[in-house]
Amino acid sequence: MHWMMALLAGLGCCALGFAVSGAAARRLRALQAGTQAVQAIRLGVCVRGEMLARVLQALPAGESPEARAWAALFASIGKGLAEKPGASLAEAWEEAWTPATRAHPVLLSLSEEDLRLLEPLREGLGRTPRDEQQTLLDGVCKELRAQHENLRPKLADTQKISQTLGMLGGLALFLLLI
Repeated sequence: MHWMMALLAGLGCCALGFAVSGAAARRLRALQAGTQAVQAIRLGVCVRGEMLARVLQALPAGESPEARAWAALFASIGKGLAEKPGASLAEAWEEAWTPATRAHPVLLSLSEEDLRLLEPLREGLGRTPRDEQQTLLDGVCKELRAQHENLRPKLADTQKISQTLGMLGGLALFLLLI
């Protein structure tokens, strides 16, 4: 019985290492999907010239969970803007964020740094003329792409380290407990 508990504790450490590894990959995928969503908003605002609320609600959902999460978030923001014409995007974002993260926990994999990159979007989108919005959206896309490109090479190392530490920690705990 004692060795069985030691084995379970060791397996738990291994699982923790793989969970950390998966979280790093989810963050990268969420950033990429966010960049694609912002690009789709840019096209909608600049090409169609529709009201921002309609553009946000009409974003394609995509196939990945990350793309669906961003589409749902922006659709909810668009709905909030349509229901409250005087509301700012930042206010609609605040109201939509918590329900979106409950429905799509993948959004929680974004770091504070990732969310800071979206601040100009939250604060300026819908408040300026269309050409300034284009510039704003281009800037946010560039920042998100740069963050993605910065994290991508580190992902493999992070995954290897967390998996190795999880397995070594699990083995050490198993040996310690038996």
